[in-house]
Amino acid sequence: MTTTPMRAGARAAVVAPAVVLAAALGTAGLLAGPTLPERIATHFSFDGTPDGWSSPWPVFWGTLLVAVAGIVLAVLALRWRDRRTAAVAVLVANLLVGVLVGTWTTLAVVNRSAAPTLSGWWVLPSLAVAAVAAAVPTLVLVRHAAPVPAHDVAPLDVAPDARVAWRASVGSVLFAVLGVVLVALGIAAVVWATSLGAGSATVTAVVVLVVGLTVLLLARVEVTVDRRGLRLTSTWTRIPLMRVPLERIESAGWEQVSPGQWGGWGYRVSGRGIAYVARSGPGLVARLRGGQARMVTVDDAERGAAALGALLAARR
Repeated sequence: MTTTPMRAGARAAVVAPAVVLAAALGTAGLLAGPTLPERIATHFSFDGTPDGWSSPWPVFWGTLLVAVAGIVLAVLALRWRDRRTAAVAVLVANLLVGVLVGTWTTLAVVNRSAAPTLSGWWVLPSLAVAAVAAAVPTLVLVRHAAPVPAHDVAPLDVAPDARVAWRASVGSVLFAVLGVVLVALGIAAVVWATSLGAGSATVTAVVVLVVGLTVLLLARVEVTVDRRGLRLTSTWTRIPLMRVPLERIESAGWEQVSPGQWGGWGYRVSGRGIAYVARSGPGLVARLRGGQARMVTVDDAERGAAALGALLAARR
C-alpha cells in the first residue's frame, strides 16, 4: 500500500492552518495584552452580561501550548503512513485549537471595554475559522492517502440445502471504561444541578449521561451473519445497531482496518458507509448495491465473509 506523493503546496496546506492559528493567537496577545486588566470577564450570562472573572494569561499560555502541539502534529502527519488516521488527528486538533484561539481573542477584544458584554453569536466566527482550519489539511491528507486494499474471500463450500450462520462478539475495554465514567459523571451532575435548580447545568448533565449510555451500548457487540443478512447488536441491551438485509448485499470481504479509514473510533458514518470500529485490525466488509459498505472490526472477519459469501451464492 503506497501513498500518493505530496507536492510542496499540499504539504504547506497541511501545516499552514496550524501555523496561522498559533500566529493569530500570538498577535492577539501582543496587541491586546498591554491593555488588558489583571482580571477579565471570562463567562457571560444569556443576556450578555459577565458573571465570571479570572486572569487572561493562564488560558493564553495553555492555548498557545496546544497551538504549538497542533503544529507539531501537522508536521508529523506528513510522515504518517496511514494518512486517513493522520487526517482524523489533525481534524480534531485544528478544531480544538481554532475554538480556543477564537475564544481567547474574542475575550481579549471584548474586555478592552470598561463594561464588557458578549452575545452568544460570537461563537459562530470562531467555529467557522476552526472548521476551515480543520477541513483544509483533512481534505489534502485524505486525497493523498493510499487506497484501502480489499480482500475477497471464497464462499464456504456447503451443500445447497445447508443452513449457514456465523456469529462473533467484539468490544472495547476503552469504550466500557469511558461509558462508565461518563454515566457516573452524568448522574452526579444531574443530582448536583437539580439540587441547585440550575436549568442549563441540568441540560448539560443529561447530555453527558446520554453520551455515556450510548458509549456503553458500543462497549460490547454481537455480529451475526445468517439468511437474514448482517446484524450488529448490543450484547448488554440487545438493542440492534446495524441491520443489513441479504438482498441489499452485493459481495463480502475483509480489510485491515485503521480508525482513520472510517473516520475514527466507535459507530462511524462516512462517505464509505457505516462502520463499527472497536480497534485496529481485520474487519468484515459487506459491499452494498450502489457502492456503499457496512463494516465491523472482528477477529474472524475472513470466516464471516466466507459465510456471507455462501449465503449470497445460495440466494443467487
